[in-house]
Amino acid sequence: MKILHISDLHFPRRLPYFSLRGKAIVGYLNYRLRRRSKYPIQLVQTLVNHIKNLEYDALVISGDLTNVSHPLEFEYAREILNPILDERAFLIPGNHDRYQKKSISPLSLFEKYFANWMGTSISNKVYLYKKQIGEKTFIGWDSSTALPIAKANGFIDPTVFDETFSQISDDYILVCHHPIWNPKEQVESRGHRLTNRLEVVEQLKRNPPIVYLHGHTHSNWIKLSGDRIPFSIVNSASSTRLSDRGHDCGFHEIYISADSNHSHKVEFKRFQFKNNVFSETNPIYYQDADGIV
Repeated sequence: MKILHISDLHFPRRLPYFSLRGKAIVGYLNYRLRRRSKYPIQLVQTLVNHIKNLEYDALVISGDLTNVSHPLEFEYAREILNPILDERAFLIPGNHDRYQKKSISPLSLFEKYFANWMGTSISNKVYLYKKQIGEKTFIGWDSSTALPIAKANGFIDPTVFDETFSQISDDYILVCHHPIWNPKEQVESRGHRLTNRLEVVEQLKRNPPIVYLHGHTHSNWIKLSGDRIPFSIVNSASSTRLSDRGHDCGFHEIYISADSNHSHKVEFKRFQFKNNVFSETNPIYYQDADGIV
C-alpha cells in the first residue's frame, strides 16, 4: 500500500475583521503579521496539483486545515482540497480546526465540511473514527479542543484506548494531530505538547499500530520502529510551508508491504517544495534514543 501523508496546511484565507472575536482576533493577527508569507498560495496549488497527478492508495491529512477555525476558512479548505478528496482520503482535525469553541459546538465545522472523508464513528462517547481503505484499517483520534490564548496542548481521553482496541481485529494505521515523541532538538513547550503522551505510548504498546501519523510541529521527521516504541512515527507538518533554518517542511510517501516473515515492511520517501515544484529529498530519520516521549 502507498500512503500519502500531508499535514498542517493552514490555507491562507483572508477574513473580515468584524467577524472575529476574542482569541480569533489574536490568532488571525499572528497569522497575518508573522506567518502569512510562509504559506504562499502558489505552494498550496502546487501541492494539490502534484498529488492529483500521483498514483496512490490512501491520502491522510492529519489536521490543521485552517488557522482560526473560521467558517470561511473551512469553505476555502474544502474548495482547495476538492480535486483530491475521494474515497482514498482520510482526514482528522487539528488544534487550529478546534481553535474557537463556536467551531465545535453546537455544530462542529470540521465535521460539517469534511464528514465524507472522516470514516465512520465507532464510539458514542469520544471522537473515534475508522475507515477501511483497501486492505488496511485507518483509525482517527482527535487530540484537540478549544483552549485559551497561547495554548496549543492536546489530550487523548483515556477511554479511547480500550474502545480503539475493541474495534480493531487486524493491523491498523493510527492518525492523530499531536506528536507522542519528539527529537531532542525539537522538544515542545508545555503549552504545545500532548499532555498525556506518555500514557498514550504505554497504551499503544498493548496493540501497536503499523505507523503513527501526525503533524502539529512544523518540521518533518520519521522515528523508526524500535524496542522502546515498537512502531514508526511520522511527522509531515507543515506540507504547505516554506522551509527555513528552523523548519524542514514537506510531506511523505509511506509504503507498507509484507516481508517473507509476514511482518510489515515500512518504507518512506519525502518530498519538499523547491524551485516551484515538489521533488524527492532525503527523509529525516531518528531512532528511539534520539528523542523523548
